[in-house]
Amino acid sequence: MFNSISKSVRVATLFSLLLCVSTGYAQQRFSAGPRVGLNLSNYWGNADGMNFKPGIVAGGFLMYSSLNHFGISADILYSQRGTKYSGPIYLGGTAPIANSGKFTQRVNYLEIPVVARYFLTLSGNFRPNVFVGPSVAIKLNAKRVNGDNALYNGENSQDFNDVDLGATGGFQLNWGTGARQHFLIDARYNLGLTGVQTGLPNLWGRRNSLQNSTATLTLGYSFGVGREFRNRR
Repeated sequence: MFNSISKSVRVATLFSLLLCVSTGYAQQRFSAGPRVGLNLSNYWGNADGMNFKPGIVAGGFLMYSSLNHFGISADILYSQRGTKYSGPIYLGGTAPIANSGKFTQRVNYLEIPVVARYFLTLSGNFRPNVFVGPSVAIKLNAKRVNGDNALYNGENSQDFNDVDLGATGGFQLNWGTGARQHFLIDARYNLGLTGVQTGLPNLWGRRNSLQNSTATLTLGYSFGVGREFRNRR
């Protein structure tokens, strides 16, 4: 009798494990879509005279989530960053050539963040989530524009490093709008962890510490991709 009960327990346990596994697979979701929005970027560190500038961010994403609390996503984004500078102007020396000047520094990147997501609800059409993860940004080009002296304007990609490493965190509101479709509002902050500038001085002079600081708000739309494994309960 004891052996019979023990065998029944083992069978029930195995059945429960299989049910959990099958349910997990049944709940898997992959989605992808576009996102577009606004950056407010600046630098932190030795960033005297620098102020936030607006820019465009646009691209696409791929997300995995299941009907539990966890997911992961990766984006490929064109991201306009930089700063608005107002202060002394230098041309390689230690003394400024002008006590004050103004220009906008643009640095455009191909940004690739990969973040882990925690969904606050288990199911339903509204699934807000918070996320955090690393990001890498590959410099595309850099240029000074809108200078109050025409001599300040021009391409200066050589002043900035080719790769910027950072950390990204934020939250996303996620509304279901149809079969495997969702409307997304995403707010995030990206903090640069490495210096953006090369050894070459910009017109703002040499800076021993200068990292990206970017707040981003985007709108997106996701579509389910791949086969959907439905629950058999």
